[in-house]
Amino acid sequence: MTEQVPVLSETRSDFRLHPACADAAFRAATARTHAHGHAARGSFIDSLTGVYNRAYATGRAQQWLRSARAAHVAMLVINLDCFSRINDMADYDLGDRLLRSVAQRLAGCVAANDLLARIGGDEFVIVTDGHREVSTLPAYARQILALFAEPFVIAGREYRVSASGGVALCAGQLRDAALLMRDAGAAMRRAKAQGPGSLQFFTGDMREAAQRRFAIEELLRDALDAGEFTLAYQPVVNAASRKTVAVEALLRWTSGELGDVSPAEFVPIAEQAGLMERIGGWVLEQACAQVADWRWSIAPDLAVSINISPAQFNERLVRHVGACLANTGLEPSALQLEITEGMLMPDDLTVRETISALTRLGSRLAIDDFGTGYASMSYLKRFSPHGLKIDRSFVAGLPHDKDCAAIADALVRMAHACAMSVTAEGVETEEQASLLREMGCDFLQGFLFGRPGSAADCSGKLSGASRFARRRGRR
Repeated sequence: MTEQVPVLSETRSDFRLHPACADAAFRAATARTHAHGHAARGSFIDSLTGVYNRAYATGRAQQWLRSARAAHVAMLVINLDCFSRINDMADYDLGDRLLRSVAQRLAGCVAANDLLARIGGDEFVIVTDGHREVSTLPAYARQILALFAEPFVIAGREYRVSASGGVALCAGQLRDAALLMRDAGAAMRRAKAQGPGSLQFFTGDMREAAQRRFAIEELLRDALDAGEFTLAYQPVVNAASRKTVAVEALLRWTSGELGDVSPAEFVPIAEQAGLMERIGGWVLEQACAQVADWRWSIAPDLAVSINISPAQFNERLVRHVGACLANTGLEPSALQLEITEGMLMPDDLTVRETISALTRLGSRLAIDDFGTGYASMSYLKRFSPHGLKIDRSFVAGLPHDKDCAAIADALVRMAHACAMSVTAEGVETEEQASLLREMGCDFLQGFLFGRPGSAADCSGKLSGASRFARRRGRR
């Protein structure tokens, strides 16, 4: 049945909220509302849903944390999973109506002494002090998330949306409502990383992780200007001849404060902070210039692969690639841009036009870590990449894991049937290399052929290979 949400009247000040909000503070605020009209009402009520807003929830929770009830105060932050799809699918009016329905459903479940508030676009918080036994909180939180199992009916149509939750408890000397809400939010984000509908309690390691994440983001903002980034190059060899035919340019960061920071840690932070387009542009410029120099001096047929962040994938990337090729003299066919399966999933006009424009420039496109994402075979047909890179997780099980062998063999056959080349990543043993060669894999990359090294290290290896090839040619 369709859920009806009380709508705040624009002409009346005696509005009604769920009984969960009817505490002494609310009655006092309501009295002020009658005296001062809409201005007072707007100070503590979320105008869209009719529940409390962040400011009131924080202030009220702070009062609880200063009282004898403090030891039992907990916050549950609830965030809708993939809510943006609702707005993309219809319009913002539908999203607003869904948020009102969510607010009503939550208000119908919270206890009389609990406090419900909307604290962000699709984010709510429940502040509770009714669980004297911590062991009862998980069941309570799961009960709240279970409310989303049933669809929301709006204008006669059903819409299904799940929610993830994070719980933080008052512990030790923590008596700050804003910090408690921050911790619950951090737990919620950890839950969302585990998948839709997940629940996570805040732990001390999350606080440390949040502090480190903040430090990394702040330091990244100045890292490029400070010259803290470098590129490492890992060889890619022809599977049959074992000759180095390409290098992959890999971003490295040595922070003046933190030391060496793994790309797996700092790249996602840079992407979310909006820094990756500038950093990725620097990588493109440096790698193209370096490989153009190597092609001119010691390795005339060498190619380079560069990972492209989703943040870079727009029309500006096309212009930047064109400028780099023109400025360095690098042959377009010597540049391979690696994208992930997830970048193909939006299938919007920008993605299609960017891929088409890059292809017209003459650059190659490859799908990195293939087999770990969610792209269907239709995406391969639609976007026609030049190559696939088999993820190292499939290579690691070779040659003994029959499932890994079957998957790798199927990927090679499929790619060749679609006129795509295949590179296997993470090759560490001769047995793996031999089996992949037997499967028909075109190129191999991994520690067996060389670890990522500096430009100077790579230059030395390329020079040695060039001298060896000339000596063989004179025989």
